[in-house]
Amino acid sequence: MRLRWALWVVFCSLFLAACATGPGERCIPETCGIDCLDKEKSELQSSLGHFDETRIERLANGIRVTIGCDSLFEPNSERIRPATCQEMDTVAEVVKKYPGTKIRVDVHTDCVHSEEENLALSELQAWTIKKVLVDKGIAPAQVTARGWGESKPVASNADEEGRKVNRRVTIMLAPNQS
Repeated sequence: MRLRWALWVVFCSLFLAACATGPGERCIPETCGIDCLDKEKSELQSSLGHFDETRIERLANGIRVTIGCDSLFEPNSERIRPATCQEMDTVAEVVKKYPGTKIRVDVHTDCVHSEEENLALSELQAWTIKKVLVDKGIAPAQVTARGWGESKPVASNADEEGRKVNRRVTIMLAPNQS
C-alpha cells in the first residue's frame, strides 16, 4: 500500500513537472502589488466567506486562505467532494484576474495514520488541488504544491476537534517577485 502511494506521488510529480510552462510560452509581466492583493482578498472574502471552515487573512506579503480538508476532500482520500468544488473554482477565477499572483498550496493532516501514510495523502491532496487550479486555467508555473502530513499541527491531536483543525489546506497568494 505504501509503495503504491509513493509511486503515485512520483508519477503525479513527474506529470505536473512535464506540464509546467516552457520557454516561448506567453509570459505576463508582473503588475500586481499591494492594491491587487487587497482587491483579491475582498473578492475571495465575498465568494468564499460563506463556506464553513474557511478563513481568509491579508498578510504583509500576501493572502492566506485556509480551508478545512473535511469540507474539500472525501475522508482519507485525494478526491475532492463534488459539492465543494466551487471553492477551488472561485480561487481560480479570482487568481486569473491577477496573472502576476503566485500560488502556494500546503496540505496538512492529523496524526491518525502512520507518518508515511499522512505525508503521502497530503502530497496527493496538494497535487489534486494544483491540478484543479491548472485545469481551471491557472498556469502550472504559477502554482506550487506540497503536502506536509502531520508535521505542522496547529492544534492538539489528542481529540477529534483538534485533529479536525489540523486537517487543512492553506493557499498562499502573493505577487510574483521575479
